[in-house]
Amino acid sequence: MIQAPLRALETLRPKVPLVVFVASAVSTVVFVATPFLITGLSEEQGVPLSRVGLISSAQLLGFVIGSWGSGRVFRPRRRLLVFAVLLGLVANIASGFVLFGPLVGLRFLNGLALGTIAWLAWAEVFGDDARTGDIAVIGPIIGTVASPVVGVFLDRFGTDSLFIALGCLHLLPLCFVHTSRLTSAQRIRPERHRPSPTALVAMLALGCFTLGGSAVFVFSNSIGRGEVGLSALAVSLVYSCNSIAGIPSSRFRGERQHPGRWILAISVCAIVLGAVHHPLAFAIAVTAWGFCFWMAVPACFSVLAAHSHYPAERAGDAQAYMAAGRVIGPLIGGALFAVHPQLLGIVGATIMAVSAAIFGVLAHQSRRELNVAVAP
Repeated sequence: MIQAPLRALETLRPKVPLVVFVASAVSTVVFVATPFLITGLSEEQGVPLSRVGLISSAQLLGFVIGSWGSGRVFRPRRRLLVFAVLLGLVANIASGFVLFGPLVGLRFLNGLALGTIAWLAWAEVFGDDARTGDIAVIGPIIGTVASPVVGVFLDRFGTDSLFIALGCLHLLPLCFVHTSRLTSAQRIRPERHRPSPTALVAMLALGCFTLGGSAVFVFSNSIGRGEVGLSALAVSLVYSCNSIAGIPSSRFRGERQHPGRWILAISVCAIVLGAVHHPLAFAIAVTAWGFCFWMAVPACFSVLAAHSHYPAERAGDAQAYMAAGRVIGPLIGGALFAVHPQLLGIVGATIMAVSAAIFGVLAHQSRRELNVAVAP
């Protein structure tokens, strides 16, 4: 299982600064840990699952502000990256020493750091399919190894130690800051442009996609352990399969088409997770989710770029809309999970199906416009 990510790393030819890759990898580990932390905090502190979901929503609210606001206030440069990494370090370590109330605020600060890092990474590659794959593949590769490590670490040391360990991981990007090509030249505030109507619709569809998906996936660890009866290690290994399945799709270099179909496939996975509580069904649904997700997201970005007059400006916007969906998703998911996991799966799938339909129409429209443009 470990050979797949290793081979992917060997073939990776970074076209963006190494520090951006390392910082993106650390961010991935933090996001991978979130479903485990939700279950762990519920068990250790006796907080209901519907309330524990607040840590994910708070973190992602910070992500929204960080990814959406960074492009409007700052320009990509080394000093900003260092600040974001240090903020993540402090927020995570402090999370290991507080009770649930202050923890929500600290996860918000950590989200600010993650959002800024994501903006710096995606701004480098947005609209370039090949370089988009270079950034996108970091999530599946790191997730493959991180999931079982996080699961075992949490079982042995608990949530407080896991928070501290996540903070210490933020020291790694600081070791590679010298590789950054981000400059510290005099800041020039670029002119901002409103998104076109179709670009706005695409970003709203991205928000629906992540809203429905996060509502289900954030509680997939709880489904796997509580409803299916798997151990934390078993669930983490299934998450690794999810990440492995995402490696070939995130590294796909060809033209990405039909994002709506991939989102619709994820909707089916959501229904299976909520309704079919069998170990094999759980493993297949989570694994397929990983492959389809990394086929869908870059394809959605390509459609958004095709409908944007200023694609680079939509990089932070797209991340923000997706994160906004992830903010609301766990709140809705917690309430639905408390009623029944099957209801959670159906509602999450329905929301994603709306996104699939929108992207299906927009992708067809962009292909038709391209055919008209190249016609003799």
